[in-house]
Amino acid sequence: MAADWITVTSYVASALVFAAFFMKAIIPLRSFAIASNVFFFIYGLGAGSHAILILHAALFPLNILRVIQHVRLTKRVREAAEGDPEIERLLPLMVHRKIPQGMVLFNKGDWAEEMYFLAKGRVRFPEFDKEIEPGTLFGEIALFLNDRGRTASAVCTEPCEVFALSHDQVLKLVLHDPAFGIFLTKLVAVRLHENLVALGTAS
Repeated sequence: MAADWITVTSYVASALVFAAFFMKAIIPLRSFAIASNVFFFIYGLGAGSHAILILHAALFPLNILRVIQHVRLTKRVREAAEGDPEIERLLPLMVHRKIPQGMVLFNKGDWAEEMYFLAKGRVRFPEFDKEIEPGTLFGEIALFLNDRGRTASAVCTEPCEVFALSHDQVLKLVLHDPAFGIFLTKLVAVRLHENLVALGTAS
């Protein structure tokens, strides 16, 4: 009789593993994997297989951890899509610079190498007759254009302090942090709309 339930347990565990391969979403896939770990653990106990016991005792918490990580990532992406981004978290990755009054950070058409966060001072974009204040991220649009050309010039109208993030760093963050990618997408869309409004062509 004991042999029967051990056999059944092994079939159920195998079926759960097989089903997991058909799951496209992470949570269902990991859920089936966790269930298979439980059944394989029970099978290992009944069959006296130490190798199976050790393997699935190790895989069970790993699958739980991956589920928790995915849930946290999903939450961060949702918060990035719905709320305001926390620019301060990027500052340790950025290079701090002090810029004197009157200095041109970049001219329209220049090759874009960095995006910036204005910590102090004011920066003016003469083509749009617009000035930004501290706490503003700028210079991001050109990083995603095919020709990487600046869409406007940026002039410091006061002594400024900026934090710069290189193009390569931006790409790495977009690839590794979906929340940052969504934030940048929103920022670019808002900035393009603001520029169109400034030019009087927005619909």
